[in-house]
Amino acid sequence: MKLEPRADRGRHLQALRRQGRLPAVIYGHNVDAVTVVVDGREFVKAFQKVGRNQLLDLQLGDEPVRKALIREVQRSPRDGDLLHVDFYQVNLTEKIESEVPIEIEGEVELVAKGEADLQRGLHVLKVECLPTDLPPVITVDVSGLKEIDDEIRVKDLKIPPGCEILDEPDDLIVKVAAHREEVEEAAPAPAAAEVPTVGETEAPAEGGAEGEAPPES
Repeated sequence: MKLEPRADRGRHLQALRRQGRLPAVIYGHNVDAVTVVVDGREFVKAFQKVGRNQLLDLQLGDEPVRKALIREVQRSPRDGDLLHVDFYQVNLTEKIESEVPIEIEGEVELVAKGEADLQRGLHVLKVECLPTDLPPVITVDVSGLKEIDDEIRVKDLKIPPGCEILDEPDDLIVKVAAHREEVEEAAPAPAAAEVPTVGETEAPAEGGAEGEAPPES
């Protein structure tokens, strides 16, 4: 991806965006931060291809190619338009920490039959590895889950070569869970008098001090 040096700040950034160009910064460990500008369309194409955890080749003028990750993408809260990009330049011989998406594969028979739900825990894993060992995704096969309460936790995963997972070993990835609707139907319905109205939940508890906030529901 070709970049250009950028010195303009403030109101000039709006003019850049109107031209379809995107302000950005390159920084990293033992790397001086450099403000740059990138073609917005080219960035979108690259982002769709590599995401946040695959290396990009950044070409700034006649300088040697920089290896970098897309670390942060800022968007307008009003319309979602791209505002700014942070590139993190890496050293191929130094380990980095990054987040890798979890991709579920396979089928749980109970879930396929509609007899259970697949409860998700973590959706990304924090890993430490060399930039060249960073996997695009970590795949979790759920086809071995057969019964209610069967689960997969971080400690059960096959760790990609060269990677160390930084999440807690007991953090949940997936679990086969009974339908919530069935649990609710099994419980007796409360009497109408026991169901508080909106006014009752907003009123202070009986015997509470004057001006005391009501208990949280």
